[in-house]
Amino acid sequence: MFGSDVMGRPSCLWRRVQPWLAVAVISLVLVSFTSFYRYSIAPARSPPLPPPRWTRTLEDGWPFLDDDPSPAPRNNHTGPSAIDQEAAASPDSWVFIAERDAENYGLTVAQCQSAFPLLYDDIDRMVQSRMAHHITVEELNSHRGRNGMVRGLVYDGDLLIVSNDATHSSNTRVMATLQSLHRALVAASDRRALPNVEFVFTIDDFGDGSAPMWTYSKKHGDDHFWLMPDFGYWSWPEPGVGSYGRMRRLMARVDDGEVVDGVHRGGLDFAQKTPQIFWRGAIKTAPALRKSLVRATRSKAWANVSALDWDNRKSIQANLVPMEDHCRYMFLAHTEGRSFSGRAKYLHNCRSVVVAHKLEWMEAHHAALRSSGPHANFVEVERDYSDLEVKIQRLLDRPHEARRIADNGVDAFRDRYLTPAAEACYWRRLLVAWRSVTFEPRLYRDNDTREWRGVPFESFILTGKLHWDAH
Repeated sequence: MFGSDVMGRPSCLWRRVQPWLAVAVISLVLVSFTSFYRYSIAPARSPPLPPPRWTRTLEDGWPFLDDDPSPAPRNNHTGPSAIDQEAAASPDSWVFIAERDAENYGLTVAQCQSAFPLLYDDIDRMVQSRMAHHITVEELNSHRGRNGMVRGLVYDGDLLIVSNDATHSSNTRVMATLQSLHRALVAASDRRALPNVEFVFTIDDFGDGSAPMWTYSKKHGDDHFWLMPDFGYWSWPEPGVGSYGRMRRLMARVDDGEVVDGVHRGGLDFAQKTPQIFWRGAIKTAPALRKSLVRATRSKAWANVSALDWDNRKSIQANLVPMEDHCRYMFLAHTEGRSFSGRAKYLHNCRSVVVAHKLEWMEAHHAALRSSGPHANFVEVERDYSDLEVKIQRLLDRPHEARRIADNGVDAFRDRYLTPAAEACYWRRLLVAWRSVTFEPRLYRDNDTREWRGVPFESFILTGKLHWDAH
């Protein structure tokens, strides 16, 4: 059938099959060669990269661990942090990863507790102090008419403003504080399940009197005042700092570099930073304390310290240094002012060694401060700075120790307790704790008219008013 005819020519069927057989043979040869090249000759190829972490959506499982839980390498770091090691060891459970979660304002209650276990120490202590005698409406009424006081409600997850006794010059603090609280409310997935609360806070640096209120700072042992995040977590425009989120990015860019057009531009390694302690500030807010710093550093090669006079334009032009450029120094001095200093949280965002005198005033994140041991994240000196030179010189002689403290500071504060996520968690925990020792607030001024006692935040933030005529 496949043979030749009597003339020696291929049969008709063979002539039809022969071209297809040739094609099959050639294809088999090509497939064999391709396989041989791929597995024996060609270089190994990397598997496809996962989508960038910042582009993942809620449908991808964010904010839970994705298929690549390890954070991007951080410039100047000596090795994986305890946080990174925990993430690698527990791939099936959620852990906080700064590169992914730092700006997530909507972490759950369980996630907030897991991520920031030290953040709520003072809140919990305050609850215990008022368990036996709850806060009353009469106590809140005692603040009525006092300068700097703002009274509000959170009702069914909505923010209402009942009264505002702050002066116009302090209005940015009012707006910034309310904006931060509102952001924490609307980010919560269970917003309507939050308790109804009535509160009073002061926009002064600290509170006074004996009635309970929320304050930016307080002294140790003060059981009248409940700490809240300060206005700078939203924005601090007056000294040119601006929004907290933008400033965090600028400061991280100095330390860790940035990616521009797909190319990573390296940051400033700790060893490359100027080996000096840096400070700029006004003397008049804490004369004795800050003059001691100036005296202790005068004419020292290891110091770059100058006073700043906010009432003198020439002084500002000569001495004001952008906050992000503080990160270019190895050591940053932190001094209290009238009470707390608003710059502290920014200094802790640098991969630098923060040097602070013994502190009298507390802020919400202070439970995470460590001045000794392997987890030290700042250096503590005497309030008169008498031991400052000895401690700075020691760190200059032991650069590995200085780097370790700087790295610990980044892990503890920039990437953990001073993140926007931590701030939002704190606000919601404060609301729940405050309600546990207070009263159920009234929504209506009069049950017959059903008129709300407060102005919705969304209207107040536009007008700045509690009353106006329709027009």
